[in-house]
Amino acid sequence: MLVLRALGLGDLLAGVPALRALRRAYPGHEVVLAGPAELAPVVAATGAVDRVLPAAGPGRAVPRALDWTGPPPDVAVDLHGNG
Repeated sequence: MLVLRALGLGDLLAGVPALRALRRAYPGHEVVLAGPAELAPVVAATGAVDRVLPAAGPGRAVPRALDWTGPPPDVAVDLHGNG
């Protein structure tokens, strides 16, 4: 499962309940959060995400592409309504 996107610490913290709900709803899926690599330690502390896919555009911009390898994710979720 690919989850988009924690652009900053506040976005990540606001999204933790949703990340935990996704973890419960999809127990067999690997949860991958696309976001800034520097948030990885905080993401790990949530216990809701298996790994961070480093993704950052200039400033707080959304990157145009992700470095996703392998088959497409079974599920993709955008945590921001205006994405």
